[in-house]
Amino acid sequence: MTDEATVCAAAFFRIRGKDVVTPKEFAMTVSLDLKWMPVKEAYALADLLIERKAMTRSGGYLRSAEGLNVLAVPIAYRPSETFRQEIVARLKGSTKRTKAPATATGDDLFPALVDLAVKAGVPKGKFISECNGLKKKLGIDVCAAALIVLRDHGADAEELTEKVYQQLLVH
Repeated sequence: MTDEATVCAAAFFRIRGKDVVTPKEFAMTVSLDLKWMPVKEAYALADLLIERKAMTRSGGYLRSAEGLNVLAVPIAYRPSETFRQEIVARLKGSTKRTKAPATATGDDLFPALVDLAVKAGVPKGKFISECNGLKKKLGIDVCAAALIVLRDHGADAEELTEKVYQQLLVH
């Protein structure tokens, strides 16, 4: 029988449609697109999947383990509550934050962009939804999509534009 970590990794990579992703892309997809869990838990999930050999980390990228592409995965897979509680327990027991190596601006840009949208009067849920839709439609980074959505709502995002640009150059 296949353990849940392996099924989870197989489901993620099958849904994502590729075998290699950045840790940030993993966390954002798991959290914002698939809505499996919050971002912090998604980073802990990545660490757990690496530990259980369902994924590997090399050169700043996460790769699916060999043979996951032939694994049978339930159509509407979501991590079980037991598996999620294991991730939450790991997160609570950890004193360090489990996330990707960050640039100087780090992965904190999207929350800062969300805060900017809220200050501009855009409801948080609506903003995130519009960002995800634009990200999928144009195939761009969620922070780049956020800048476009902010512009469309008339918000001034000049203070974060350069940081987003620098982050995109790194990725």
